Amino acid sequence: MSKSVLITGSTDGIGKATAIELAKKGYSIHVLGLNKERGEHVLKILKQHYPKRKHELFCVDLSKMKEVNLFLDAYIQRFKSLDVLILNAGIFPKKTTLSDDGIDMSFSVGYISRYLFSIKLNKLLVQSPIGEVVHINGSVIGEIKYSQLQAPKYNTMTSVWQNSVGSALLVHNWNQISNSNVSHMHWNPGVVNTQTVKSQGAIVRYLSKLMGMIEPEQAGQMLASHIDSVSQQEMASKFYSKGKLQKTKSKILKGQDLLKELLEFSKSFTQTDIDLSNH
Repeated sequence: MSKSVLITGSTDGIGKATAIELAKKGYSIHVLGLNKERGEHVLKILKQHYPKRKHELFCVDLSKMKEVNLFLDAYIQRFKSLDVLILNAGIFPKKTTLSDDGIDMSFSVGYISRYLFSIKLNKLLVQSPIGEVVHINGSVIGEIKYSQLQAPKYNTMTSVWQNSVGSALLVHNWNQISNSNVSHMHWNPGVVNTQTVKSQGAIVRYLSKLMGMIEPEQAGQMLASHIDSVSQQEMASKFYSKGKLQKTKSKILKGQDLLKELLEFSKSFTQTDIDLSNH
């Protein structure tokens, strides 16, 4: 029986490249994205080149909590286990905008959806001998400005960085707060030439090249090779940048107050608690 992986944001960029690389390694790919046309194109590639696996497409708007919850509830009813969950979806807006739920859309996609996926799909991940979750994020910088999430006054970089802080706190503390042996990993691929970068101005694109920008295919190969080669114990609560193991930031190591604030906000906003005792 083939291993299964659900990848959010896999209709383009790093997610698409990782999907193709993991399909090469024998995984059945569950593609998840917003754009149906792009998703069907990825699914066609997977089925043409790796037809022995059960590849599927799911179209979900990760900025809408109701839609996320409906998808997750249906997914749990349909599947009995999941080997790997890759939380890749995120947006780098040219300006901060609010989701239909009245919160910074970048935070809704880049953190809130990941919080819900991590909790609800844990019951499938614990059924697998692999049971791994990968959070694809950027640098862990700054702090989460909770008081501004419904009326952002910060710049777009802050909008993206605070998602990484939220994911990093979940990754480092997951086993403790969930009482679960599912491993979580924080993966920073570095600067990748995705559509987000291509849509930026000439100066940003030039600086990205100076910072060692790589193509999505390279990022996908690196991540897929890592997932396929390390054990669950090796992956648990680890932080990687450009494929290299990194020291956990001191503010994450000592961030019990930050964690408490994050969990209180997450529970209040989503009406979903990390209580997996019955999962």
